[in-house]
Amino acid sequence: MARVADQRKIALSARRKLSAADRRRAARLACRRLARLPVIRRARRIGIYRPLASEIDPRGLIDLLGPRPPRFYFPRVCGDTLRFVAARRDQRWRRSTLGVHEPGGWSHATNTLDVLIMPLVGFDRAANRIGLGGGFYDRTLAPVSHLAYRGPTRIGLAFECQRLNAIEPRPWDISLTAIATERRVYQRRWAHSR
Repeated sequence: MARVADQRKIALSARRKLSAADRRRAARLACRRLARLPVIRRARRIGIYRPLASEIDPRGLIDLLGPRPPRFYFPRVCGDTLRFVAARRDQRWRRSTLGVHEPGGWSHATNTLDVLIMPLVGFDRAANRIGLGGGFYDRTLAPVSHLAYRGPTRIGLAFECQRLNAIEPRPWDISLTAIATERRVYQRRWAHSR
């Protein structure tokens, strides 16, 4: 557990050192990479998030998907898991007890999404992920993680500076299909994933 905590500190520190201009530029480039992925181009329902603090912003993807874009959904905490609310122009947002901006409105289960774009703190070349430590995404995805036909394709989004040498996945960690950064897309090595 100490190793994960140390890795989290290293990756967060690297992310925080980026200037606001560098974060905006990297987010644009990473979103362009996402928009070119076939799984994104085919998706009709995509879960994204509003960035916290220095997280990379996925919302640039919304304007990159052509004349018939998919519906986008934002997470809302419900107990110890997440549900997803369809984005609307007149969306009402509130700050949760965790300090996160959450959408109001009817929420949907994760398995209704085709793709889920996830924030992360650190990652490695094998597309392993370290989150903030709350476990919300892992608990939300656990019931459908082994059912490819019922769960969304899971893609992490990060700055390249958040890449770590190697992350040892813990038993409860839900694997990602890929992680996109401003420089490249890292694909999961399926032989080692659960």
